[in-house]
Amino acid sequence: MKSSILSLLLVAALAACEPLEPGIVSFRSRNDRGPHLPGGGRPGGLLPGGPGTLPDIRPDTALFFSAVRFPDGYDWQRDTAYGSVPFELLLYKDFVPVLTLPSGADACFVPDPDRHHLLSGHLYTERMVDGETLVGRDGVELFRFPGREYLVGLLADGEDLHTLSRPAKGSGFTYRKNGEVLLRQTDGTPFGDLNTPSYGATGALYRDQEAVCFCFSTGKDAGKQFYAVQDGQERRLTELPAGIFVLDLRLRQGQPLCLETTARGYGIGEGRIWPQLPGLAVTGRFADGAGGSFSGYLDETGAPRRVCSEEAALYRTSRGTFAVSVDKGGTVRWYGPESGQEPLPCHFLTTACASFAGGVPWLALTPRDTRRRPFVRCGTRVQEVDINGYVSSLEVEISLRPN
Repeated sequence: MKSSILSLLLVAALAACEPLEPGIVSFRSRNDRGPHLPGGGRPGGLLPGGPGTLPDIRPDTALFFSAVRFPDGYDWQRDTAYGSVPFELLLYKDFVPVLTLPSGADACFVPDPDRHHLLSGHLYTERMVDGETLVGRDGVELFRFPGREYLVGLLADGEDLHTLSRPAKGSGFTYRKNGEVLLRQTDGTPFGDLNTPSYGATGALYRDQEAVCFCFSTGKDAGKQFYAVQDGQERRLTELPAGIFVLDLRLRQGQPLCLETTARGYGIGEGRIWPQLPGLAVTGRFADGAGGSFSGYLDETGAPRRVCSEEAALYRTSRGTFAVSVDKGGTVRWYGPESGQEPLPCHFLTTACASFAGGVPWLALTPRDTRRRPFVRCGTRVQEVDINGYVSSLEVEISLRPN
């Protein structure tokens, strides 16, 4: 099999303007598996660093996280009564619960962690029920639409909410504003989702030059074509030849950034672009030339650099590169400045359970030992969350300090 090397095509005015900068790996979305809860469990050891108190959160930093609480005594990890046991969905700010939502037939949320999304301190949720999809914020239903779909993009704009969703079965996608259809494609695959770190908390939807944007492809193989959408208006990207193998496609300053493969150099999978950073970062899983592979990034010279050997969710900040991996036995490891590499027998439920704002790793992990509580780890400090359940997502907001 021929190996390949990434070529980053900076189309039109952006061509060759900026050097590549180191990035980190992000992996394929798990959303196509549908909603899930982790099963099983086994006793684990003490938490490295020990349960305790996190360092005082800086005045310009706010930590938000969502959690699911079950009745005491119920073994949610065995999950034998899924759907019939009541639960509460909680929103915390700086470890203080600010929202408690009881489950119920009319609720706009489910316990599945990949259906919980934090944006600017608000908890957005999605639920499929009776042939419809419900979207809510802070426990209040915002709108619903026919069909069973899951969100791959979610962007709030004042009182408006933009969503990009895909059917639970079948192909295509639908772009909506406040539940009203702006664009629908029966044969189309968006680039990005809500479980890919390089796309951030808003997933496949993002802002570029004040417009709400996303990119998608249609067709297969030699017939594949590529499109960009800006404020609901689609345009075909004729700059990109039909049929090329594209790993990632984004807009920046109105121009497409395309990550494609050519037939030489290192093999790579799951390549991603990080256009939010100064310059550009490119990440992926690279073949090492000896039959193995590693998670890494392209440095300024275009050479792949190793972050870790395992498949991992990797996060890029201006202060460093961080990786979180989970092996088949359910052991979590992480790599990066201030993080250490201690293995922990825990659930890392979604990529939204990690944030590296300000170059400090924040991790929400749930021990497989049911005698222990879920916890949030900041650097080497740990603070438990006193619930029978799990933390499903977190968000760290750092405000800009006044001059």
